Amino acid sequence: MWISERGGVRHEPSYKFLAFNGGPRTCLGKRVAFTQMKMITAVVIHNYEVHVMEGHPMRPSNSIILHMKHGSKGKLARRRL
Repeated sequence: MWISERGGVRHEPSYKFLAFNGGPRTCLGKRVAFTQMKMITAVVIHNYEVHVMEGHPMRPSNSIILHMKHGSKGKLARRRL
């Protein structure tokens, strides 16, 4: 699941993530990796305010792995709980 431009939830097919391969020989650690990614994201969002740097271009790179063409810059500020 990803966040759409309007802030809603957008479902993406798992075969789009080539790092895990697909079909009958898909990566055995895929489910663990996605679970860990979701847990870490939840902890970061819960404990920090995340701000994207204004004016920094956010364009995905044409690559087998998911990364930004110009990197991604942001600021984290610890939340006061």
